[in-house]
Amino acid sequence: IHINDTHPALCVAELMRILVDEKGFGWDEAWQITQKTIAYTNHTIMSEALEKWPIDLFKSLLPRVYQIVEEINKRFVMQIRDRYPNNAAEKEKKMAILYDGQVRMAYMAIVGSFSVNGVARLHTEILKNQELKDFYQMMPEKFNNKTNGITQRRFLLHANPLLSDWITKKLGSDKFITDLPQLSGLKQY
Repeated sequence: IHINDTHPALCVAELMRILVDEKGFGWDEAWQITQKTIAYTNHTIMSEALEKWPIDLFKSLLPRVYQIVEEINKRFVMQIRDRYPNNAAEKEKKMAILYDGQVRMAYMAIVGSFSVNGVARLHTEILKNQELKDFYQMMPEKFNNKTNGITQRRFLLHANPLLSDWITKKLGSDKFITDLPQLSGLKQY
């Protein structure tokens, strides 16, 4: 399951709900499945833009899912305390899913995923070294880079080589591959 930015991060808790409540898995087995199933792509570098929901609203709309988020958070905070016994309070402030009256959705996505990436190499480096630095320090194996997107010309070359060949013949060259305005020569056809 791909979490494309923080909007669908609720699926971490929802998958847990399905596995525990509907399929009868124990918590640990369900969590292991969840963490092996979900990958998270972050599109938002600025911490103030990371999605957060007020706990009161979340709890009133999704009471069972909120209970699951509480349990995920409780267990993750225990990991933080074990890993950073001399700095636990500061790390909790920076990393807890539930903090200051809010559900921090990006943090739930990170904790519930096997893979965390930015949308370009520079983006991923900023996440690792600034905005999500504490998560990267605790779980460096999760962080990796995926360059998001592909140019329309490259897509055309790979997805439809027959059309690419036709364009090359009509334009008299394949310069459109690196110079998109060359495609305007097709207007006459």
